[in-house]
Amino acid sequence: MTKNIVFMTCFEKAPDFLDYKEWCFKTWKYWCDKNNVELFILEDELQPHGGGVMTGEPAMKPTWQRWHVFDVLDANEIEYDNVALVDIDTMIHWDCPDFFEAANGEFGAIKDRFYIEWVHNSIQGYQDFWPNVQFDWTSYFNCGFIVMNKKHKEFCKHVTDFYYENQDELRKRQHETVKKGSDQTPINYMIRDSKFDLKFLDERFNLTQLHLRGVLQGDLLWNTSWIWHFNGFEKTERNGLMKQVWEAIQDNYVTKK
Repeated sequence: MTKNIVFMTCFEKAPDFLDYKEWCFKTWKYWCDKNNVELFILEDELQPHGGGVMTGEPAMKPTWQRWHVFDVLDANEIEYDNVALVDIDTMIHWDCPDFFEAANGEFGAIKDRFYIEWVHNSIQGYQDFWPNVQFDWTSYFNCGFIVMNKKHKEFCKHVTDFYYENQDELRKRQHETVKKGSDQTPINYMIRDSKFDLKFLDERFNLTQLHLRGVLQGDLLWNTSWIWHFNGFEKTERNGLMKQVWEAIQDNYVTKK
């Protein structure tokens, strides 16, 4: 029997995840159980493919490894229909609507139009890979929440192939030259350069930059949005903030008998 899947990467070697993952998993497990969705956590890094130009860096960042999602699900003999790639610095509202239904089988994403300089220069920094693809900051999307269908397996294979063909140059741009993200801008290009449609979903499915939205006061956060992405600020603050949110709303995640 096929199921919809929420897929996350959570590697032990990542230096900044060990604390805040607890609050992420508490909310997502509840929502997935409630909606008959399977939560799959990729905890083991996939086989490295070369050392690259950055000595001491992982051969493949978790943000790139997640695009092996269909390979991983197939290897674990998990039948699937729709899949959501979700960052572990997120929490989900206990009554979040069905985003798989909202995506309707298309490649679903949410626009991320904060920090225009960052987005604009990231787009420019990777333009030479896709000289015929044109877009700007107004339609740029965040990769911390992506919804796909099993038909996108071919697209994900294209993504990982592209990475292995260009991994040294991609790491160089991430760490030395462009310094604007890892997979996110290449994915923005690749989906536009593919045969697949890009469907923009309601912004409430991936509310980013919470500290700039004025929603971290009182109960505004859970009264105005569905998935909360704790990004854009100092990572050392993430655990405390996510824990604070959890403590305020945890009673809503108790399974009713």
